[in-house]
This record gives sequence, structure tokens and C-alpha cells, in this order.
Amino acid sequence: MQIKPERLGEHLSRESLATCYLVFGPEPLQALESADAVRAAARSQGLSERIVFDATGSPDWNGLTASAGNLSLFADRRLIEIRLGTKKPDKIGAECITELVSVSNSPDTYLLTAESLDRQHQASTWFKACERFGTVVACRELEFSVFKRWLTLRAERSGLTLSDEASDFIAVRAEGNLLAAAQEIDKLALLTTKETVDLAAAMVAIADSARYDVFQCIDAALDGNAARAVRMARGLREEGTDAIVIGWSLNRELRTLTRVAAARATGTAIDAALSANNVWATRHTLIKRALQRHPVARLAALLEASIRLDQLIKGIGIGDVWGELESLILAVAGGPWLGRSEITK
Repeated sequence: MQIKPERLGEHLSRESLATCYLVFGPEPLQALESADAVRAAARSQGLSERIVFDATGSPDWNGLTASAGNLSLFADRRLIEIRLGTKKPDKIGAECITELVSVSNSPDTYLLTAESLDRQHQASTWFKACERFGTVVACRELEFSVFKRWLTLRAERSGLTLSDEASDFIAVRAEGNLLAAAQEIDKLALLTTKETVDLAAAMVAIADSARYDVFQCIDAALDGNAARAVRMARGLREEGTDAIVIGWSLNRELRTLTRVAAARATGTAIDAALSANNVWATRHTLIKRALQRHPVARLAALLEASIRLDQLIKGIGIGDVWGELESLILAVAGGPWLGRSEITK
């Protein structure tokens, strides 16, 4: 059978060990933790001996078959790991794996690990044998919405509750990399004193921004103070702040401005539109000033430019990241657009 990585721990705690476990896929953290979960379950169920067979070089499959058939001198049951890595088993290897995992009354448990397996290999006899007689765990890269849920659960395991904005920030910061995201959560657990982590706490701990200068930089742009906003952006750059942190914060404010402006255009009162978009009362005056400078069409164009900037920061396209960022900050402050794309007047 197949099981998702996040369900494996619960499954292992309820069931006796299967004949085999196949853990594969391109997501390294899930693969590592899934294999560790099987090893821990094996130890708890009395499999005190562990044999590791490296199949990444020139494997001796016949030797593996012979070793598996020999009784252990030290333990009645063993965990036998077969590490395939990027190398898929040849004909002899495939036959060996199929034979070993198909022994339903074997005292041993097999743990096979591999990187990506394409459709052809997933349709192979040895893969199907692992599915039939054991458990297959596919560790795939997560879509953004699933990634955010994973972040929430990961934080809860560390005793933390992430606000939606903090979760968004970490997801963007880690860019779908579960290992990096897990490290960020661990860092938050060490550095924050709050159980509930909001955006400010996440930025302080993760972006190393105990300098709230990122917020102040964006607020200066919203307030129309172009010189101060650009000066602060340059200071943040010199301090080593990642451009993605500033760009993400700018994009977040532009999304809010665009939604509020669109609501106003349909006849909604300004204060009602601000409240509907969760704008804090202390920021109402600042947002209103920005809205006076920018009609809906210009805000939509600025938002589109911020999305292109985000792509540029992530390596999609060619351009000067910090030059484009400064140009966008200037445009938000009410100055001319000096970036690559024309902004609607």
C-alpha cells in the first residue's frame, strides 16, 4: 500500500512492522524523516541488528540474497536497508528485491530508499512487490497551499502557532524547501518567547530584522517619503537583508492597497474597505495617504511589477534586483517609474 509521509508515524505506532518499506522521492526532508521513523519503529519492536546494503555503486545482489538467507548470530530479527540512491536496480537487482520482499513470513524488515522513481519504475515488478507486501512512501515536493498546512503542523509540533501572515512569510522565505522551512521553525522555537508567532516576530527571528527597518522602509514609501524609503532600503542592503524580505513586504502592502481601492471603486466606504481587509486602525491614515496618490489602475500595475520583481529575485529573468526594487519603492512613494516595465499613469 501507499501512504503519505505525514501519516507514516501514526501508521507505524498502530501497526506491526511490514515486510518492507520503500521511501522515495525528490523531497529530502520527508525522505530522511520517513526513513528515520521506520528505523525507530524497528528498534522499538525488537529489531536490534541493522544491515546496510549500498546499491549505488557496483552492488553484489547475490551476496545480499545470501546474507538475507543467513540467520543472524546476534538478533532474531533484522532491519536490512537497501540504499538505491539515484541508481535504479538492474535486472538481477530487481529480481533480488522482488524475491526478498515477497517472503511474507520473513523475520526481517527491508527498508529501501531511493530518489525520484519515474512512471516506468513505479510500474516495475519490484516496485509492485513493495506495494503488495509492504508500505510505499512517496516524498513529493509540496504545492504552496499544502506547504502552508505542513508549516502549521510543523510549528504546532514545536509548541508554536503561526499567524496567516507569518506562515505566508516563512513559505515565501523557504520557497517550498521543507528542510529550510523546518530550520526556520526550529529557529523560531529557540528565539521567540511567544506561543503565537505573528509577522513581526517571524521577521525578527528569521530575517534577522530586530531592526524593524523593513516595516519602516515600506511605511516611508506609503507615506510618500521617497528619499527616506530609498535610503533605508540601501541601508538594509548593506546590513545583509535579503531583497526578498523587502519585496515580499512591499507586495503585501500593494495587495492590500489594490483590494481597498477596488472596493472603493464599487462604492464601499473607505473605512469599511479598510476594516474588511484587516488594516489596523493605527495604519488607516497612512493607507489613505497612499490611496490619494494612486488610482486603481496604477496600483494594479504596481502590484504586477512587484510580482515580476519577486520572480527576478528568485532567478526568473535578467535584471538588477536592487535597482528594480528601488525603482518600485520610488513609484510607490509617488515618484516616476524607472524600472523595466511601464507603469500606468
